[in-house]
Amino acid sequence: MKAVFLGTPHAAVPALTALSQTATVEVVVTRPDRPRGRSGRPQPSAVKVAAESMGLHVAQPETSAGLEDVWDTVGGFDVALVVAFGMLISPSALARAPNRFVNLHFSILPRWRGAAPVQRALLAGDERTGVTLMRMDEGLDTGPSLVTVSTAIAPTDDAESLTARLARIGAVMVGTSLGSIGGLVAVPQDPDRATTAPKIRTDERWVDLAGTPASVLAAVRGLAPWPGAWVRHPTGGVRIIEAEDAGSQMPSGDLQLGADGLQLGLGAGAVRLVRVQPEGKRPMGGVDWARGLRGDLGRMT
Repeated sequence: MKAVFLGTPHAAVPALTALSQTATVEVVVTRPDRPRGRSGRPQPSAVKVAAESMGLHVAQPETSAGLEDVWDTVGGFDVALVVAFGMLISPSALARAPNRFVNLHFSILPRWRGAAPVQRALLAGDERTGVTLMRMDEGLDTGPSLVTVSTAIAPTDDAESLTARLARIGAVMVGTSLGSIGGLVAVPQDPDRATTAPKIRTDERWVDLAGTPASVLAAVRGLAPWPGAWVRHPTGGVRIIEAEDAGSQMPSGDLQLGADGLQLGLGAGAVRLVRVQPEGKRPMGGVDWARGLRGDLGRMT
């Protein structure tokens, strides 16, 4: 079986590895190198690094038009697997290989169509999520489902750990399903059950202190590791890395340091700030941060 792979982040690498073990990968398509880190130097994507280590040919088109040029160099292929590629596949590209483009999506479609399904599932407090292998059409994650595997969301899961687990599940699906893709039954999605998962915006990092412990803990988990769940303090922004339901009631925004640790009041209830990261500083225990304020705890907003 001849295959093309399209993907970019770390979460796509397990699927690429599985595909390389079940098919001849003609080309790996990933996003162009981008500046990262303090140096600002262009860095390759995780998929590019993995593909080159496997000796696979890599293409990095800048635009959808450039992506179509890739097909001219590849020739025929049996399947094109897309995993978190980060660029829309144009209708004309899909038309070149009808029914051969499939997408590995980290949700149980039609719930959480879009760029941030894992984060949105956690922010919404979902109890389960999963991975769907779907046949691509011109819509955004609207194509018929071929295979779906669900998994429970653990109380300890955050966006990073849950994405890693879904990536592993997806890799198994690739290894067991793509070889018989022609025999898989395509099941249309129910549009009435669809929800959207738009990309996380930087401004969503600010925690709503009028909320509940459940909503704050969902933000801490769903926004980890980026952009993080932040609150405003007179000394600057403070990222909440780890928190737990304090089982108490305090005025929203109030801070209280006692035998039970550092508590933050909410609109309904309070959370214990177990681990925080003040802006420009290293992560530290919530109690250690509060003691460094020398008695003037101030208020969060």
